[in-house]
Amino acid sequence: MKTEKYTVKNTAGMFNLLKGIAMLIVLKVHTNTLFPDVIFNRVNEKGLLIFDNLSIPSRIFLTLYYLIACIIMPALFIISGYGFRKTTFKKNISKQFKSLMIPYIVTMLLTSGLHLCTHFCLYRYFPGSVKETLKIFGGSLLGLPRTTTYGNITFFANGPNWFLMAMFIGMIVFNTLITYFDKIKLLVAVLIISTVGWLISLGNTIPFCLSQGLVSVFYIYLGYYAKKSKLFTEGINIKKKTAYVILVIVPFLITTGYGCLMFMSDSKYSLGMISILLSGLFALCFIYAFLLLNRFNGIISSSIRNVGQISIYVLCIHTMELLGFPYYHFAEKWNGGPMSGTILFWLIRATVVLTLCFTFLKVKDIVLLKVSKKGEINTNV
Repeated sequence: MKTEKYTVKNTAGMFNLLKGIAMLIVLKVHTNTLFPDVIFNRVNEKGLLIFDNLSIPSRIFLTLYYLIACIIMPALFIISGYGFRKTTFKKNISKQFKSLMIPYIVTMLLTSGLHLCTHFCLYRYFPGSVKETLKIFGGSLLGLPRTTTYGNITFFANGPNWFLMAMFIGMIVFNTLITYFDKIKLLVAVLIISTVGWLISLGNTIPFCLSQGLVSVFYIYLGYYAKKSKLFTEGINIKKKTAYVILVIVPFLITTGYGCLMFMSDSKYSLGMISILLSGLFALCFIYAFLLLNRFNGIISSSIRNVGQISIYVLCIHTMELLGFPYYHFAEKWNGGPMSGTILFWLIRATVVLTLCFTFLKVKDIVLLKVSKKGEINTNV
C-alpha cells in the first residue's frame, strides 16, 4: 500500500513534543547529581566524558545519553528563535520582561521562601537557615548559573531558571542586531556576539547569565533563519543535505564519540566555539526529527505534548523544588543502587513537578473565570 509522505506544517504546538521530552530530560539530568556514583556523572571540569573502566556498551549508552542531553538547551533556544518577531527596542524589553523575567522573579521569591521553611524544619536552626537561604536568594538575584564565590561570599546557582534570564538577554541582543543588520552582516554580528559570550565564560562566573545569553544569540539566529528559509517545512536539496551530513552531523558524532561535550548552564565548551557551532547546527536536525514524529498521536505522545505546552511552568516549579527542597537529605539515606535511586527519585520529582504545574494551571483558570464573570456582572449593573 502506498503511503503519503508526511509534511511538516507551521502550527502553534509543532514543537510541544520536543519541549516535553526536553523537560523530562532536564529533570533526569538534575536528579543524577543526587547520586555521585551513578554512571551519568562522568564529566570533568572541561566538559569531557571520562570513559575509564567502562565497557563498550556502557560507552555507547553514555555517549548517546549525553549527545541528547547536550543539545536540548540549544534546541530550546532555536525553537524560541523560530517564533521570533522583530519589534522596537522598548516593546521587545516589555514583552521579554513580562514573559521571562516576571516568572523568574516570582520563582526566585517563592524558592527562597520554600528553602527557608524546609531548611529550618530540617535543621531547626533559624540563623543558619537564613544564611543559607540568602545564598539562594543572592544567586538568583545576581543571575548566577553556577555556584560562585566572590571574595569570601558564596552564592548558589539560580538553577534551571538560568534559561529564562539567558533567553531574556539573548532576545534583546538579537532584536537589536536585526534592527541594524541583515543577511550576511547579521550572521557575522551574531557570530561575533556569541564568540564574546564564549570568551567571557573562560573566567569567573559573570552575573545575569550574560555569557549564556550572548552564546544563545547564535541559536536564536538559527531558529529565525530556519523559519525565514522554511528549512523545516520545505527542506533542502540533496546537495545541501550531503554537505550538511559531511560538515555537521559526522563531525558532531565523532567529537561526541570522543567525549567532547558542551553544557551551557556550566559554561563548559570542550572545543570552544566549535562545540557551540556544531551543537546548534546538529540541533536543527534533531528538531526536524521530532517534527516528523508529530504524525503520531497516541496517549504517550499526547501526554508529552501537554508537558511541552507548559514547559515554562515546568522550569519554574522545577527550580523551586530543586533549590528549595532538600532532596539530597533523602538521597543520602537511600540504600539501593545508584541507578535505581536516580530512576526512583526522577519519577518522584517528575510526578511532583507535573502535578503542581497542572494543579496551578487549573486553579489559575478557575480564578480567571470567576474574575471574568464578576467583571461581567459589575458591567451589567
